[in-house]
Amino acid sequence: MNGVLVKRGLRDAAGMLIACCALMCGFVWFRGWVSSKIEFSALASLLTDAFGSFLKLLPVPIDQLASPLGRMAFSFEEGPVVLVTGLWAIARGTDVIAGQQGAGTMEMLLAQPLRRITVVTSHLIVTLLGAAAIVSAAWIGTGLGLLVIDMQDEPAWRQFWPAVVNLGGLLVCVAGISTLASALARTRTQAVALVIGFYVIELAFMILGRLVPETHGESFTFLTAYDPTRLTLALAEGGAEAASLFIKYNVVLVGLGAGCWAIAAAIFCRRDVPAPL
Repeated sequence: MNGVLVKRGLRDAAGMLIACCALMCGFVWFRGWVSSKIEFSALASLLTDAFGSFLKLLPVPIDQLASPLGRMAFSFEEGPVVLVTGLWAIARGTDVIAGQQGAGTMEMLLAQPLRRITVVTSHLIVTLLGAAAIVSAAWIGTGLGLLVIDMQDEPAWRQFWPAVVNLGGLLVCVAGISTLASALARTRTQAVALVIGFYVIELAFMILGRLVPETHGESFTFLTAYDPTRLTLALAEGGAEAASLFIKYNVVLVGLGAGCWAIAAAIFCRRDVPAPL
């Protein structure tokens, strides 16, 4: 029965997954080409003079960001990449419980001879397979971008694996948080609102922490652990400290996502399923 649910989930999610992969690959490819056409040394001087105080929001110093490796790695922090990541993670996470309850399919599904945990795990498998496809598309887009650019000290495609892994950790984390919201909410709309509200609060903490370090705002947000540019540059230089930071950040993201999934499954397995609205 689990295999049947996985096949059904893959079939239902195929359209969104293909679109997300195409958008991810296409944007990273295009962004890499655009970045190769910009004179970053002049741009860095301009930004430093005009927006010096706001440069604290950047993940690394601007001179590191202006390097070929830094500017390509920063693609993983651009708005479209985060948007596609959130689209897949939130859509999948909020659908597993609240979405199916609202659509009226949960009652029919649970009328079959299967355990509730099977419903969650089959959905989880599809979500993780999709996440793997999306991060692979981002890495392929990076490789294609490197093929069409011409710059000095051009980085190797394999150097971006820390950013790819970190993006996968973010997908797992947001999908887990969305699944927990789906278990707590009665409707999918409520679940989406919970996730977006939580994300906005976390983003505010991150911005506050970077602009005013003495507030320690970054200590209160999981977004601190999503730092693909810093991780890529640090691991390219090597050292035990960089490896430790890479492990720490990804353990935080994956651990938080897995914990939220476990709590969501426990809630779903113990509560009554309300009638669809």
